Amino acid sequence: FVAIAIGGQHSTKKMPFTQLSKLIEQIQHKIVLLGGKEDAELGKKLEELNPNKVTNFSGQLTLHESAGVVALSKAVITHDTGMMHIAAALKKPIITLWGNTIPEFGMGPYYGKHKIFYFNSEVPKLKCRPCHKLGHNQCPKGHFKCMNLQNIPTICLELEKAIG
Repeated sequence: FVAIAIGGQHSTKKMPFTQLSKLIEQIQHKIVLLGGKEDAELGKKLEELNPNKVTNFSGQLTLHESAGVVALSKAVITHDTGMMHIAAALKKPIITLWGNTIPEFGMGPYYGKHKIFYFNSEVPKLKCRPCHKLGHNQCPKGHFKCMNLQNIPTICLELEKAIG
C-alpha cells in the first residue's frame, strides 16, 4: 500500500479535498490515509469515495503507530510535515507535495548518504510562492494555486517510479 499523510499544521501546506480525491482516484494501489484528529473528517470523506481502495486511519493512531504504518508502506505521499521526516528516517520513498513552502528552505527529507527515491511536487513559476516559511490559515492571494494546480498525473508517474 501507499501511505498518504493528509495533514499539516497549516492549511496552506495541505492539498484540498478535491485535489486529494483526484490523486486517490488515479493511484493504482491500496492507500492508507494518515493524519491527526483534526484530519479525521477529511479522511472519512476520502475513504467513502473509494472504500475498496482506501483505509482511513486519520485521527485513530498515535504518532508511533502512524510511523509503524509508514514502515510497512511501499512509499509515502506527504505534505511538508513531520510525517515526511519520519518517512525519511525510515528510508521510505517519498513524494512531497509542496504548497506555500519550498524545499530550498532546507525543510526537505534527510536521507544522509542513502540513495532513496524522492520527488518534490511543486507548481512551477508561481510568483506568490513561497508566501511564508511555515504557513497560513488560508491563501493570502485567495487562489491557492500552489496546491490547486498540482500535477496529479505527474505525481502518479513519480509514485510508480518510487515503487519500482
